[in-house]
Amino acid sequence: MQEQIENNRPGITHKAGLFILIALMGAGAMLGGLASVFVWKLMTGQDMADMQMNLTNPAFVNPVRTVQTVLSVLMFLLPTYAAVRIINPKPLQYMGFRQKTPLPAFGWAVLLMIITMLIAGSLATLNEMIPLTSSLKTYFTEMETRYLQQLEVMSRMESISDLLISLVVMAAVPAVVEEVFFRAGFQNMMQRSTGNIWVSIIITSLLFSAIHFSFYGLLARTAMGVMLGMMYATSRNIWVPILAHFVNNAVAVGQVYYLRMKGESLADGMDDKFPLWWGLFAMALVWFVYGKFEKSVAHGTE
Repeated sequence: MQEQIENNRPGITHKAGLFILIALMGAGAMLGGLASVFVWKLMTGQDMADMQMNLTNPAFVNPVRTVQTVLSVLMFLLPTYAAVRIINPKPLQYMGFRQKTPLPAFGWAVLLMIITMLIAGSLATLNEMIPLTSSLKTYFTEMETRYLQQLEVMSRMESISDLLISLVVMAAVPAVVEEVFFRAGFQNMMQRSTGNIWVSIIITSLLFSAIHFSFYGLLARTAMGVMLGMMYATSRNIWVPILAHFVNNAVAVGQVYYLRMKGESLADGMDDKFPLWWGLFAMALVWFVYGKFEKSVAHGTE
């Protein structure tokens, strides 16, 4: 199938844009790493070796939050905008920031994400059933431990103001930067270049899950990615998956805040695994609710 390039800059295809995006993301990751060291030095007076040791130290909660935000913006957000701007003269329109969508569609999207959380919880249970060698199990468990340690620092909340800051840093920022890169950038360009919606959604979702470096969250995050990808493919409005992603993150932040206020351990309290039959029931519910979402989106295009 010949690729459609008439809306792009002369001679630049969506496939070329995909390679440009990947290259710029790699450059952004390196730049983000350098910027993170600089920001850490500016805020703490410490060098890179000290930064590596103190990323899980609760005393450095504000520098850790700042470093994570700087890294995510330079690695995901700016490279996507730059790549899209290179291939298309209207980057915001290309990514779906100016697409109009009826308000009810946003409500259905939020409901879909809540239902998908049940599916993700069941898949987390299934994920743990995958047989592993003892060495792999030890390695993946250590990865989860490091993640929880990082979460302990990032989610240090002792007041409502701390909760609001966490909602921005841990819920809003990741929702925006990740959706812009994965859905408005990677999936969008892949779908336009291949003409295959499902291939673009599945590959993007697998990449979205893999980049979180969590084996025990692999299936759950892939399911989340598929749902977010479907929302974007149907609505062509990037704000729809951004809102849904934010809701998912905000629920997690709220759960952490509750555990903090109760004085309970995050490792013991954040058990997001559900029985498998919950997932089967939720999948049937998704089929019904997604139909409502599609109809509400269609009303906006009539």
